[in-house]
Amino acid sequence: MPGAAELRILHAPADVGGHAYGLSRGERELGLQSDVVIFAPGPFGYAYDVDIEAGIDQPVWRRLARRASFLRRAAREYDVFHFNFGLSFLTVRQFGVVFDELSLLKRLGKTVLVTYQGCDVRPKEACPCRRPQCYSETRYRAPAAQRVLAKADRVFYLNPDLRRWLPGARFMPYASVDARELEARNEPEGEVVIAHAPTDVDIKGTRFVVAAVDQLQAEGLPVRLDLIQGVDQAEVLGRCAAAHIVVDQLLLGWYGGLAVEAMALGRPVLAYIRELEPADNPFGDQLPIVRTRQDTLTDDLRGLVIDPVRRQELGRMSRQFAATAHDPRRIAREALAGIIEPAAAPDVSDERKGEATARH
Repeated sequence: MPGAAELRILHAPADVGGHAYGLSRGERELGLQSDVVIFAPGPFGYAYDVDIEAGIDQPVWRRLARRASFLRRAAREYDVFHFNFGLSFLTVRQFGVVFDELSLLKRLGKTVLVTYQGCDVRPKEACPCRRPQCYSETRYRAPAAQRVLAKADRVFYLNPDLRRWLPGARFMPYASVDARELEARNEPEGEVVIAHAPTDVDIKGTRFVVAAVDQLQAEGLPVRLDLIQGVDQAEVLGRCAAAHIVVDQLLLGWYGGLAVEAMALGRPVLAYIRELEPADNPFGDQLPIVRTRQDTLTDDLRGLVIDPVRRQELGRMSRQFAATAHDPRRIAREALAGIIEPAAAPDVSDERKGEATARH
């Protein structure tokens, strides 16, 4: 394995929520060569380095040819392959059989890391998603994960509940947001704006958010719901910064990348956090997210709407948490510990940074 300066890391072939790109930029800041390669861009404008134009909009023959061609090139140029969303370049799932190139990469002496993010391993009976594709793929998730667990050097998961289906894997915090690049802003004046940005309204429990805000408005409180849908990341950031409170998700038991963005902006976040076992919440009491459920959301929102002092204190705590627990450099160092020891990560605490600028 080359030294840190020569080591080349490849993140592929998907970048759900910008996690792979954030982790890759963190690795670059640690002095490593790191790239993000995707099959096709997603709908939310997350950055990447190379698009090999091999998404599902392409004919099957062209899709496989481009993926295989890039894999041949990557096998010559990269030392560490970090696959995301439970996919590799040549993952094939047909007729109840799962095939991939992980064995080949191991024979070539490559280090293989895999990160799971949710519906790539969570079975349909454990997820409120109603998408037909999700249902059709569920029978392949367990056998695909078993192959990965047997062959990869390390396996990570971003949502704690996924450990149920990934024995021996490690929790990894979202690396999708660098707090240094976002400016914590003071609350806007006027009515209290509650932002909610579901990529899937069933998974996020959006109907409960709408009902809670409707109830608060019926009580005469000066509140407004900003339901953010179908826009890119830059607009999501801007609208969260213009809000007072952000509601993330109410069903899965953990928070998503939106919550990290909101916390980095200094906004209090509400979400359902499952805490039946210690491993359900790896951060414990350090996590500043306001715990809520679908049946308590109205009361929890009301408490924040009428208490601006508490909102400001939660915003300050949230900003600091995002800057430390979700620091991409720190996460990159921990993910690679024992594989390669990069240079020391810089200090990114709010007290030392000072120069953060808005990305939107």
